[in-house]
Amino acid sequence: MDTPGGPDAPRAPTPHRPPPPRPEFAVAPLRGDAGEVSTPRAVTFARSAWYGAFAVLGGIAAATLLDLSAVREALAATLAEEQPDAARHDIADTVSLTLLVSAGVAAVLTVAALVGLHLLAGRRRVARMALAAIGAASVASAVGFWSLMADAGDTTGGVLRWAPFGYAGLVLVGVAALFLPPVGRWLGR
Repeated sequence: MDTPGGPDAPRAPTPHRPPPPRPEFAVAPLRGDAGEVSTPRAVTFARSAWYGAFAVLGGIAAATLLDLSAVREALAATLAEEQPDAARHDIADTVSLTLLVSAGVAAVLTVAALVGLHLLAGRRRVARMALAAIGAASVASAVGFWSLMADAGDTTGGVLRWAPFGYAGLVLVGVAALFLPPVGRWLGR
């Protein structure tokens, strides 16, 4: 027999209680001050200089390819003048080798610089030194390319005469910007 207050009888609703207050807590960041997460302008400037250098390098390649036969003829004429006893096919092979090595060095340095820029985007400290070494090699190769192509400079509307220096200048600016104090602090965090 069930009683009015027995186990099967419906219970009266209990009043709603507010949840207990939450405790105050704070999470300390693992990497220093979490407030400085924006990329310094010097890093953006350095990246822009490197990308500008890549554009100049592309312009050098395009100018060379558009007037390739004129460039080859100018280089061959210079070699024939300097080495009158050289065979014609030797001169042609030397010109071809010069152009291929120049293109290969430019491709390797471009890929290396892109890897360095990727490391920089990941805030790796080694990126600064890697890009400095790649920059030094790039400037040296630009001067070497200019000296090899000096005799063919007029065949491309002067592009082979001034563009290697533009490339080297942009690379120098891109490397120098990486050694500004805000970049060091940004890489150190």
